[in-house]
Amino acid sequence: MILVQNRLRLLSGNKLLGVILIPLLLISCGAFRKTAKVEWPVDDVIVVNPDKGDDISDNVDTTDKKEDKDEEALVYYSVFFKGDKFQVLRHKQNFNIAILLPFHTDAANSITDMRRSDLMLEYYQGVKIAIPEIEQLSSSYKLHFYDTDNDTSTLKLLLNKPEMEIMDLIIGPTDDDQVRIAAYFARKREIPLFSPITTTDKLWSNNPYVFNLNPSDQMQAMQFLKWFKKTHSGEKLIIVRDGKRFDKGFGQALVDECIAQKIDFSKIPFSRYMKWNDFLSAGKNVVVNTSQDKTNMNSTVTGLLSQSDRVTLVGPEDWMSFTSVDFNQLERLKITYVSTNKANVPNKFTTQVIENYRSNYKDDPSWYTYMGHDQVLFACEVLDAFGKYFPLFIEGKSIPYANTNIKLTKTTTCFQNKYIQLFELREMELRSIKID
Repeated sequence: MILVQNRLRLLSGNKLLGVILIPLLLISCGAFRKTAKVEWPVDDVIVVNPDKGDDISDNVDTTDKKEDKDEEALVYYSVFFKGDKFQVLRHKQNFNIAILLPFHTDAANSITDMRRSDLMLEYYQGVKIAIPEIEQLSSSYKLHFYDTDNDTSTLKLLLNKPEMEIMDLIIGPTDDDQVRIAAYFARKREIPLFSPITTTDKLWSNNPYVFNLNPSDQMQAMQFLKWFKKTHSGEKLIIVRDGKRFDKGFGQALVDECIAQKIDFSKIPFSRYMKWNDFLSAGKNVVVNTSQDKTNMNSTVTGLLSQSDRVTLVGPEDWMSFTSVDFNQLERLKITYVSTNKANVPNKFTTQVIENYRSNYKDDPSWYTYMGHDQVLFACEVLDAFGKYFPLFIEGKSIPYANTNIKLTKTTTCFQNKYIQLFELREMELRSIKID
């Protein structure tokens, strides 16, 4: 089983000791090997609050009820959701949610399939530890788990099951081609589909029933530039590219978004022997280095130290996992990390997740555990409050969870989560940067 070791315990207070131990607590992929295999459960349906489905929600104010003169009365209620009050049409409060993931339960898999199975089981564990929070809601839920085996033929067979027609929401699948197949199914039946891992915008056409819960590179780039314009206006933006994974994703999206927003920037290929004076302006500079390599990071830090008074260095989350790093040098360069995992620094939501996970599994949660917890809890909460009308009420609203915020934004093809997390190292303290 794959696991992230405890990233949070030693960061309490976020002071020097915690910063020095960051590399021991974090890894970029969210995966260390567990000592014991957790088997896929025999039961494939989790029922939550079976007796609550016909009740009116506890957070509903019936004093605002009003009736339409049509044959069927339209009844509205005041609903309180995450601190805000909404007028909501009365809706059903018993829901079926299908979770379509590649669990590979046949146990006859390649090494890649076995690793994927481990990660999906961690996702499932995240769902399990979210159950106590879901039980606090006023609706009833049936969570149906299906194994896609990461195979399009298997997915089609699953979608042809009669019970799929009654689903109120679908979570999954994970593969690009499978997401497109499921998206077509969801649109024809007007069933919301949450893509839990894959972020795709290459759909056949506009599909308002598809929601990418993981932020795409483009959404991250947009949020990064929002921070840049707010806190570094007038400074020179330099994007250092190495052509590797993070650069091809976030780096390219950042370049594209700068062009789209007409933001002046320079892009330069990475070299360990860069003459920084040839690229830096006489004023302030923000240098985004997209390389995930430790040696490349060190050479950049060494080259920029003499210019530290006019440089803010930005790097990927991977840099937080490196050992034998001089954090004093990084702080001199006002190091800022780009991430989507806000649990790198403790918050009130992560604390509860960690306690629950340790209680149930005697270990610490991975990024996939957080994904399962946050995404399924989000699905249940919005259905409870708004029913099938939830997109009308939550678009553009930033909803916080343990490891992510979900801020759904409608694009030309589907809904995307417009979220990024930035961390800064200041005064030997790792801090979250609030963008919104």
